[in-house]
Amino acid sequence: MHANAAADVPARLEALGTAAGLDRAALHSQVAAALSVVLHLVRDRAGRRRIAEVHVLERDPSGLVRTVPALRWGAAAFVRELGWERLRGLLRSGGSEGGPGEAAMKGARDDGSG
Repeated sequence: MHANAAADVPARLEALGTAAGLDRAALHSQVAAALSVVLHLVRDRAGRRRIAEVHVLERDPSGLVRTVPALRWGAAAFVRELGWERLRGLLRSGGSEGGPGEAAMKGARDDGSG
C-alpha cells in the first residue's frame, strides 16, 4: 500500500474499506485482527529502498486502530520510540501475536546493534 508515512496507513485503509463497502468499525476490526506492524520505506539517494520507520498498531479507547512509532532511522541506526516495547514483544514471540518474526527485524536488537 502507498502512504506518505506509517501514521497515514489507517486512513488509507479506511478509504479502501469504504470502497469495498465496509463501515469504519468493521474495517478497524479487520485491521486489528490482521496487522501488527507497519514498515515505512523510502528511497535513499542511490534509489535503493530502506526502512525509514516502524510503527506498531494499537486500538485507541474508541476501538479505532492507530499507529505508534516503534523505531525510526536516525543518523546511523534505528532509534527506539514509544512503541518499542510492543514491537520487541512481537519479535520475541516469533509473531504469535500476529507480528513479524525476529528475522524480519535484524536491526532491532536489544543492545541497539545492527
